[in-house]
Amino acid sequence: MFTRVNTSIYDEKRNPNVQPPIVVPLAATTAYSLNESIVTNKNLNNMYQSIVTASTATLFMGGAFRAGTDLSNSTVINAPLGGGIENGVHNGIHYYTGDPRQQLLQNMGNFATASRDPIFYAHHSNVDRLWNVWRFDMPDGERFDHTDPDFLNAEFVFYDEKGQMVRVLAKDALDSQKLGIYYKKAKSDELWINYNPPAKTNVSAVPVAIASSVPYVGESPLNGTINIGTNFSAIVKRPTEKKPSKSLEVLTIQGVQTLRDEFVALIAFVNLPGAGSTTTTDSAEYLGTFNIIPATGKNRNLMATIKYEIGDNLKRIGIQKEEEVVISLVVTKSNTTVTIQGLKIDYEDK
Repeated sequence: MFTRVNTSIYDEKRNPNVQPPIVVPLAATTAYSLNESIVTNKNLNNMYQSIVTASTATLFMGGAFRAGTDLSNSTVINAPLGGGIENGVHNGIHYYTGDPRQQLLQNMGNFATASRDPIFYAHHSNVDRLWNVWRFDMPDGERFDHTDPDFLNAEFVFYDEKGQMVRVLAKDALDSQKLGIYYKKAKSDELWINYNPPAKTNVSAVPVAIASSVPYVGESPLNGTINIGTNFSAIVKRPTEKKPSKSLEVLTIQGVQTLRDEFVALIAFVNLPGAGSTTTTDSAEYLGTFNIIPATGKNRNLMATIKYEIGDNLKRIGIQKEEEVVISLVVTKSNTTVTIQGLKIDYEDK
């Protein structure tokens, strides 16, 4: 319905390459011309990795900005621990809806202009719906939002419909039904919730990586600044202690930094030392994508830390007992410099 010209929900600054009936690809390396079933499987895995395996509030929603945080080099859209749904499929839709004929992918492809496109509001309504799905419809049972008082008691001031100033707490908006919003179950959600990403490999890639002189990389600050180039692989040690029963195994990509002069995606894989721009994202080796939306002014400099739960991936591949794994990072734009400070695998509480 958003394609009807001369209606209030039409915007001429949209990507002409993904108009209906084209299936919008959620993976930045997916070509528009690919077979629909290929795009669909990639999309299902992107949803699975962004939502199903992101089982904690930090992995799903992101980390904390507290009073006193230095915001000179960071904003809400690149929080130090930005969550999987924001940085993954949410930003992916912004990118693919924005007009590639515009310098900064306006309107949807740039957060400064995204709200000028009426599809922005439908998109964010669906993200809110997916929040509910994440809370109540996951295979492992109910999940929970942040419980930190700094989050729950964060205050926002609005003008109501009578023009009167009202103060609202974040915790007042966590229950959609209290806001009078009820989402119907979408049968199609079952496709990505129950998606079983197939493994392309079934043995550890560490011996091959060692033979190819792939470096070991540990947590910051042991490594200095690492330039990813177009792709980069490293051997990363896993925790030596036994995994606690109520914990997740999490990869942390520390100190990601780049300039947001154009859209760029940082894609993470495990057990694929040769991963590159053509590597498919529909397999168990795919961990997730950090989609970086272009920006101007003081918001150009992005500094972030990315987290992915990897235990599910390792088990599907069959390398859950290995002491080390190969992590590969792929950058979608060859003229964009992306650097990191370290790679760390650790256990985090559910």
